[in-house]
Amino acid sequence: MTRIVITALVVFHLVASLWHGSAHAQLAIALPPEKTIFVYVVILIAPIVAAVLLWTRYVSIGLWVFFLSMLGALLFGAYHHYVLVSSDNIGHLPVGSPESHSQFITSAAVIALLELTSALYGAFCMGSYYASLHRGQNGSTIEAVRSPKRP
Repeated sequence: MTRIVITALVVFHLVASLWHGSAHAQLAIALPPEKTIFVYVVILIAPIVAAVLLWTRYVSIGLWVFFLSMLGALLFGAYHHYVLVSSDNIGHLPVGSPESHSQFITSAAVIALLELTSALYGAFCMGSYYASLHRGQNGSTIEAVRSPKRP
């Protein structure tokens, strides 16, 4: 079930990110090269890689990549859209149509909520995953399961 939920969150996040990117284009809000690289690598590519890894034997790595990418995306987006005064801030948008402004503001909020939800869910899933590794088949710790029984 975790794989399906995370894959769905990644798909929704990608769609919302493309929607937000469209608002960036309509308002001619360009990011500097280093921020553009961050957006492509951490916000767009890393969650997709994470979702793919969850369907392989590399579940642990997939969970970490998902959690860290969503946390990084959340911090980046919250800072740039709500704190830093720039054309990327919802309160300081460049001249444009009301529809473009609305799309930018709404998509920024949707992305922030998706990233917060995803980061929290990723953290919860990692906790559950690692807790399950430390339990044996009957609920005992992994150390107890691995230890040979003494007469």
